[in-house]
Amino acid sequence: MKLLKVVAATMTAVMLTTSCGVLGLGSSKKSKGVGLGAAILALYAGYKLAGKIDLGNLGNIVNLASIINILRGNALEGDNTDLIAGLIEGSQNTITPSNAQAIVGLLDQMSKIDLGKVTTTAKTLTNNATQEATQAAAASLASSPEVQSALNTLTSIFRLMN
Repeated sequence: MKLLKVVAATMTAVMLTTSCGVLGLGSSKKSKGVGLGAAILALYAGYKLAGKIDLGNLGNIVNLASIINILRGNALEGDNTDLIAGLIEGSQNTITPSNAQAIVGLLDQMSKIDLGKVTTTAKTLTNNATQEATQAAAASLASSPEVQSALNTLTSIFRLMN
């Protein structure tokens, strides 16, 4: 029950901070940073509880899709001062000024991975969020080398946040 409350709270936070809905894109570098920070924080909270990024959890799939969509919006191009400020704010200071630049570097690596499968899955599941559909999607995503690469990158980010 506690895990369900954490997932619900983090999904709500991500939806509110990405300004255009659960898979939306903010218009400014700072709003994109806030969205990234909130989604990373939500994934990190689940990671700390489960010891892994559980793709059987719809909230984790949605948060991963949020990160992907924000990165697709060229969030990392140019000066990242405002993006970093947003990352710190969105992560509720879990991302700090001392680790933010390294995290941006890892996000840049992640932005080069083709993760369209995740966003498609998230859109489908938000319309049909049954346990069976989520489990089937988790199995499909877990077998994708691109998704595994993204999860490894996120795990590296989490290590910086400890």
